Amino acid sequence: MTTADPYRDLLETIAESISKELARSLGVNIPSELIMRAIEEPPLRKFGDLGIPVPRLSKELELEFQEVAELVEAGLRNIDVVHKVARIGPYVDAFIDMEKYASKILESLKELSESYGVPRVERPQKIVVEYVSANPVHPLHIGSGRNAAIGDFIYRILSMAGHNVERRYYIDDMGLQVAYLAYGYLKLGRPNPPEGMKPDKYYGLIYAATATVVDLLEVKRRVEALREKGGQEYSDALRELDSLMSDLAKIREKIPKEVDRLIEEIPKDEDPKASIGALMRGYEFGNKEARVMREVSEKVMEGIKRTLARLGINMDVWDWESDLVREGLVQKVLEEAKKSPHFIIHRGVPALDFKELLKDEDLRRRLRIPEGLEIPPLILVRSDGTTLYTTRDIAYTLKKFKEAQARKVYNVIAIEQTLPQAQLRLALYALGYKFEAENTIHYSYEMVNLVGASMAGRRGRYVTVDDLLDQMKERILNIMSERGSRNEDVAERMARSAFRYMMLSTSPNKTLVFDVNKALNIRQASGPYIQYTYARAKAVLTKAGGVPWDRLEFKGAGEGLRRELLWLLGKFPHVMKEVLESLRPEDLVTYINKVADTFNTWYDAEPIAKEPDEGLRALKLAITYGVSVVLASSMKALGMDVLERV
Repeated sequence: MTTADPYRDLLETIAESISKELARSLGVNIPSELIMRAIEEPPLRKFGDLGIPVPRLSKELELEFQEVAELVEAGLRNIDVVHKVARIGPYVDAFIDMEKYASKILESLKELSESYGVPRVERPQKIVVEYVSANPVHPLHIGSGRNAAIGDFIYRILSMAGHNVERRYYIDDMGLQVAYLAYGYLKLGRPNPPEGMKPDKYYGLIYAATATVVDLLEVKRRVEALREKGGQEYSDALRELDSLMSDLAKIREKIPKEVDRLIEEIPKDEDPKASIGALMRGYEFGNKEARVMREVSEKVMEGIKRTLARLGINMDVWDWESDLVREGLVQKVLEEAKKSPHFIIHRGVPALDFKELLKDEDLRRRLRIPEGLEIPPLILVRSDGTTLYTTRDIAYTLKKFKEAQARKVYNVIAIEQTLPQAQLRLALYALGYKFEAENTIHYSYEMVNLVGASMAGRRGRYVTVDDLLDQMKERILNIMSERGSRNEDVAERMARSAFRYMMLSTSPNKTLVFDVNKALNIRQASGPYIQYTYARAKAVLTKAGGVPWDRLEFKGAGEGLRRELLWLLGKFPHVMKEVLESLRPEDLVTYINKVADTFNTWYDAEPIAKEPDEGLRALKLAITYGVSVVLASSMKALGMDVLERV
């Protein structure tokens, strides 16, 4: 019978045999699952393939070390696929007969083919993943690019497992940043981008120029007020003024006419910030004049959608924040909040107080409230009557659950949003939406830094996803040209794969330093390296005419790098299942790097297609086929392009 997960089957066989031996000799029933969780892989192969830490079992059984060790040894010796047992320190180690184990692995690969290792859930669920959701005021920068790569990975791995996953993008067109952009857009007479410039880039520059000019006017007034007083405060204001002038000059290099006109027009407004605030309030309250915020947001979104398309990312639903208000969903939330026992007036405005809820430690655990996080009351409405982002997010969360009939909602949002996301879950619970509260998951990620770059969106200082893709594509094309070929489509696919790989290679809870040189390193740990390794394996198989499965012999499966590759191939379904459960893409990246490194070293050390021994040649080709399958499936899960030739 073909097994879908050779490695797990091996662990289960070992655990069950030890469990039976303990039951037979001692009359105690130790669940095999407990034993299986204790099994480890020794750091070096000379210590065995798998190790059982005897002290853990001794403590569980309340028995002497020696007695338990002997029973564990006896249990291992009863297993056909274990050819040697040794006691090393506190471990009893098992050495696996790779010829026997390899037959199970390669039989699975032959029968399951491209579906080998792809996890399947017994009970598929409807799941919503909301990701990217960058403010529509400038192009996607590298931080949003990490969000995009992570969110799309979650969508892909859950979909591969059989879940029905809906992708949603939340367009925050009601925020203050959009009001700044709309203000500048109006001052410039609703301009269109110049030919050859993407709309998100153009309007991003207008947003930055508008914000910088408004801030300049304010700082200038402060400088004038402090001039006679002098001192440190005056010096600090002068430095801030110089910095703003420098930023504006750099923006002017890109859109000189627009900056000059903003410098001329904005000072005519007695209080620009008040006008911007009025624009934002008017948009929420439905004033026709303020609909310009939607108009300019739509233009920015045209450019953002083109960038996502370059990354190979699509959305199923585009949600506009303003629609939540127009549809009355936010008002409904406010009405329900007023009826909640947790409703208070905090500093003169409506709010929800979570003090009583937070006393329940079990509830804190179920809602995943970080330990030690201080959670103040959630203000629902400002003193001017406008709602806050989190208030609208409550309505949006309910919309996602209801429209999609979702059982889970993942919000891929930066770690800085930990407090608002905790308040969101608590607010849902306080309003009686307990299921939604417990099944709204904040998938957080840290910021991205680019080597040698300093970023500030309000000042137009950022590195966009398009910039990085263009830079990487050009480098790849240069390498292609040196090799006598130049394929624009392949270069684009390699560039976006390199981008995605880099974004997923580091744990989301760690700051990522994006290094273009590392991202394009063809010799190790990069998207192109994995694509190159896959193409190399496919070339071997094509040259050989495929795998002659009927001639397959397992003699020699336990030798050198063949053994290491077979061990890795056997683990693939187990790795994929763990990645599905943890949603940690970096673990899959680590795994495919090991596969690629081992295969490339082996490729350079031994003939494969030219192996003279027919049975061994078939074994080598089957191993190569396994490498191609696991790399292809892994790349699909990570959102990388699977290329036959690079």
